[in-house]
Amino acid sequence: SHRAEYDDLEPYAQDYVDAVLNSYFGSPTEMVVWDRLPLNLHLAEGAIASANDRTLTFELAEPHGEVAPGTEILWVNPDSGETSSGWVREWDESSHSATLDEKLAQIPIEGSPVIVGPAEILVRGRHLYGEHCQHCHGVAGDGAGPTARYLNPRPRDYRKGIFKFTTTQASERICRDDLSRIIEDGIPGTYMPSFKLLTDDEMESIIEYVMWLSMRGEVEYKLVKFLSESYTRDVVLERIADARTKRQADLQAAREAGTDPPDREYETYASIRQEFFELAKDPDEFPIIFEETIDLMVSQWESAQQSDALVRPTDHFADQNASVVATALLDQESVKRGRALYLSADLNCVACHGEAGYGDGAQTYTITKNLETGEENPEPGLYDHWGNPIAPRNLHTGIFRGGRRPLDLYCRIHAGIKGTPMPAFGAKLKDQQIWDIVNYVYSVPYEEENAGTGEPAAKSGSDGVASLK
Repeated sequence: SHRAEYDDLEPYAQDYVDAVLNSYFGSPTEMVVWDRLPLNLHLAEGAIASANDRTLTFELAEPHGEVAPGTEILWVNPDSGETSSGWVREWDESSHSATLDEKLAQIPIEGSPVIVGPAEILVRGRHLYGEHCQHCHGVAGDGAGPTARYLNPRPRDYRKGIFKFTTTQASERICRDDLSRIIEDGIPGTYMPSFKLLTDDEMESIIEYVMWLSMRGEVEYKLVKFLSESYTRDVVLERIADARTKRQADLQAAREAGTDPPDREYETYASIRQEFFELAKDPDEFPIIFEETIDLMVSQWESAQQSDALVRPTDHFADQNASVVATALLDQESVKRGRALYLSADLNCVACHGEAGYGDGAQTYTITKNLETGEENPEPGLYDHWGNPIAPRNLHTGIFRGGRRPLDLYCRIHAGIKGTPMPAFGAKLKDQQIWDIVNYVYSVPYEEENAGTGEPAAKSGSDGVASLK
């Protein structure tokens, strides 16, 4: 792990984190398959429809991955619970039948649960990630690959479960379609390239592996954060120092009272270490914290894949592939309203993006607070959730990192940009107001600069909505 918080833990606490991760996830290069995670791990799942000593026919859930010669098939005897396996020599997709490379000593029972290509999607994703992604995003998905130090902005660190550019609601995780679009299109204005040449199966494999890395990293992060409350080196030293102070106070009080000192135990390094081991074994202590962490994480990832997790604007642009710039420039009244909202004190877009939209607002030279801890950042300016300095978008470039479709800009305003100071305005603005801001943002790169003809600053009207006066 490259987490400084992990390095601050006592060695026995580090060992506990390592043991949990190795048991349920393995390492980024030697994965453990845990079916509790909401991932598509296998090429196909289903049941055996018929079987003889050389051929198996399956009822498979659709859609499923491409099955090729050499694919492993794993099935479970429903009576004994024993697992058996074979390898595909020939595959008939029309009948979902596999001819195995060797005869079976025992013919499977019809209806036996079957997995075709167990964990093959995850394994293939690992290899593709190593080929295309690892040099920037790192082996563990920590954004600390060998080229990361030379890049600005830094590659994404997946390990908090936060991804910036999504079409999901502000409270939701990223969905698979978002990951697919980012990988396929890249992120304009950054070093994240487009991978349009990947096949559908390759794309799916990378997505599932990135999600797996994110889940593994998030579990590590939350375990480390929980244990840091009581078992970092500094905290343990403080506990021991407090115990010594209490013991000295008790001895002083006993001397003054002429009585024996109280018969109580004071914390020592050994007792704190023993306390840790007891809590780790107690099913009502550390194990239940782990279970609650997993339950919450799984439910959040599952929720993000549902259709009701998506931002759903009204169909403002009939044709999403039409010239959005032309559409925006034709609707000058909408642009004017969007400009007024942009300048309004209520939304305060100018604090970051500046009055003219050059990304030079007051927040860029103000001491801001860490998004996670609430403490002041070390230098003036804005920082993301990972502690990296970031700059607000210069709207005059016309480059929008999360995509330039109308829907993309709508989602940036409605749901914000996760992991950054860019807030969500979906609960504050009406649908048409968001579209007005979208139109204004599209118009900014095409503004004509004529000295002395600028609009006066917008002021809030009596109804709380910004208007030009």
